[in-house]
Amino acid sequence: MNPDHIAQCAQLAILLELSSGPKPGNVDRCHDFGDIGFSHFVASAVSAYPTFRKAASGDGRLGELLWEAAMAWNEWRLPGNTHFGSLVLMMPLAVAAGKPGSFRNNVTSVLEESTTDDAIYFYRAFDMIKARVADVMEYDLKDPEALEKLKRDSKTLLDLMHLSKDHDLIAGEWSAGYERCFQLAELIARNVSIFGLNEGVVRTYLQALADVPDSLVRTKFGIRKAQEISLRAKIALEDRSLIKAEELDRELLNEDANPGATADIIAASLFIAFLNGLRF
Repeated sequence: MNPDHIAQCAQLAILLELSSGPKPGNVDRCHDFGDIGFSHFVASAVSAYPTFRKAASGDGRLGELLWEAAMAWNEWRLPGNTHFGSLVLMMPLAVAAGKPGSFRNNVTSVLEESTTDDAIYFYRAFDMIKARVADVMEYDLKDPEALEKLKRDSKTLLDLMHLSKDHDLIAGEWSAGYERCFQLAELIARNVSIFGLNEGVVRTYLQALADVPDSLVRTKFGIRKAQEISLRAKIALEDRSLIKAEELDRELLNEDANPGATADIIAASLFIAFLNGLRF
């Protein structure tokens, strides 16, 4: 597949996930957060294009690519983490899409080929952008000695994802070969064919949030709050008018509850759907 096309699909997926609404609890074209806004996320998506193209061209290792994409944010002086979760999910997909053969099989191979150097670059990128993450017993991202432990134990980036798979949605996708993202890509395609692009994305987001509690919310507020929000998303999904989704959006913004990991999952799923031929 052409590297330019792959990078276009990646960038479009991020931008359409960002601009779809109402997508409860997240920045979209209708509202910002206090410290970071829609325009920052747009700049983040645009700045990632060269790195996605580089990934699709087979140029560079995963960890270096993630570091490079995060470093590009400095050029635009972005105030914080915008799309790091999306990058972590989507960069392996871009690499896999650029290889000959089965896209699905390539994804598994790309993940399994991750190295200790990839893990080290991932830690450095995380430290630079200060993304929120749950505490873990081993190789904690906030542990200043973690890099030396990684080198000593020869842990790969995939190894680290396996350690976090039970409490982090993105790590869970890496560990399961993106099984859920591929399923959601199919759901997006069906929903878009029925409801149109914006509502199709929103309904898939609500379904994803209803099915699995968001790990970013869990990290910030605990599992009970994450489960409660999933229940509220399920109720909102049952309203065809999406008025309840708009209400939930306002409520979560007031509660400072941001299901950002679910948004990252939807961006990656949109990327897969576009690579598989979704058009609108």
